[in-house]
Amino acid sequence: MTISSSLIELIVSICHERDLPAITHLHRPPQVVTEGRHRKFGMIALADGSCGFFYTRFDDTLSRLMACDPAQILAASPLELLRQFDSADPLEKALALGVLNAASQHLLRAGGYALDLTHDPMGQIDLTRAKHVGMVGFFPPLVDSLANRHDVALTVIEKDEQFFDWPGDFLVTSDTRRLGDCDRVLITGSTLMNNSLDDVLACCDQAAQIALIGPTASCLPDPLFERGIDVIGSTTVVDLNQLLPRLAAGESWGIGTAKYCISRKNYPGIHKLLGNN
Repeated sequence: MTISSSLIELIVSICHERDLPAITHLHRPPQVVTEGRHRKFGMIALADGSCGFFYTRFDDTLSRLMACDPAQILAASPLELLRQFDSADPLEKALALGVLNAASQHLLRAGGYALDLTHDPMGQIDLTRAKHVGMVGFFPPLVDSLANRHDVALTVIEKDEQFFDWPGDFLVTSDTRRLGDCDRVLITGSTLMNNSLDDVLACCDQAAQIALIGPTASCLPDPLFERGIDVIGSTTVVDLNQLLPRLAAGESWGIGTAKYCISRKNYPGIHKLLGNN
């Protein structure tokens, strides 16, 4: 079973006994991005304020998103949209990821789980002792900081050829098999969208410390931890009223959101959390 299928099955099974809040808001980012990563993400909000981000720049996702009728999304069943996360259609999968992330945030809150807003997920996988860091997706600030260290090798897995000639003493390649040599691996949450996360994890050394990071990685961590990921580092909405006008203006998310992390060793599991509430 793929990670996508496992995430769908987990939430669907939970929702046999509880209903998800209705969808109340769909954010569609501007079609022209001049600067700022935040302008590449859409967002789904549920009636209880739980939110989920999704990436809009794969294939024709954004143009089709802008052409769709938001009223149809708001009227749809969250669970039915979520079931489309296994779809081969980029727009269906993107919207499903937004709903899946929002539903996950709702269920973590319902279970009384307090997100850790104080730790850096990269710090939790102990990059200071790394010998060889693998990075799936090109994170320029992090690349620059690691490339300046002489005690660690860096391999970046990237499909976008614009990064292949990036200056620095490190390797940029599309060959995920290179991850087998890495003792620390940082994976972009976008791998949840392009169906590559299963293959990426299959290439990692089982002894490596692995983190999945990014705004789109705010799903329930259970299936991810079962497959060897150690830390999830993502973004949660802490003040929707603050965030919505910033989204509408194309501004950075600011104090409307906060970064958080969940580590496998400190997470009891969603079934246990909900069973205690």
